[in-house]
Amino acid sequence: MDLADLAGAGCGLLAALFVASGVPKIRRPFGLALALVRFGVVGRVRPGLGRLLGVLEVAAGLAVAVSPVLLPAATCALVLLVAFTAVVVRSLLAGQSVECACFGTGETTSWATVARNLVLIGVAAFVAAAPVAPTIDQRISGLLIGTVVTCGYLLISTMAVLKPFSVRLDG
Repeated sequence: MDLADLAGAGCGLLAALFVASGVPKIRRPFGLALALVRFGVVGRVRPGLGRLLGVLEVAAGLAVAVSPVLLPAATCALVLLVAFTAVVVRSLLAGQSVECACFGTGETTSWATVARNLVLIGVAAFVAAAPVAPTIDQRISGLLIGTVVTCGYLLISTMAVLKPFSVRLDG
């Protein structure tokens, strides 16, 4: 596996995660709009802003997947990730754990959210600095890898919220 293969995998991971995160915000922007109020970013609920952020995420994901020049697309993804992470860190340092609507589920922010974002920041930085752009075949392979990783992450995070296998013994 060479650097172009790794860059293709990074592109695929970023593309899959950004699209999976952005589409629910476009379809149901109120959750993110409410989270922005809880994070203290805006003073009142603005669903249009939630939808706009969803559109930006999907656009960033698609750009990383198909752009022939990776630097601008990966830099856009990197800026979004840094901004999201800064808001979460500020909230956690203030003692708040906010339902973030990160992937449309009832995920509550924690230091695990920050750790996940730091890994993604590293991936975006690597893709932006990659000395060689991946070929179309490497990008397709990367999209397959990214989709599998994203689906696994979404499955685990949804199960953590829903707790389908928990047993109640109090009744």
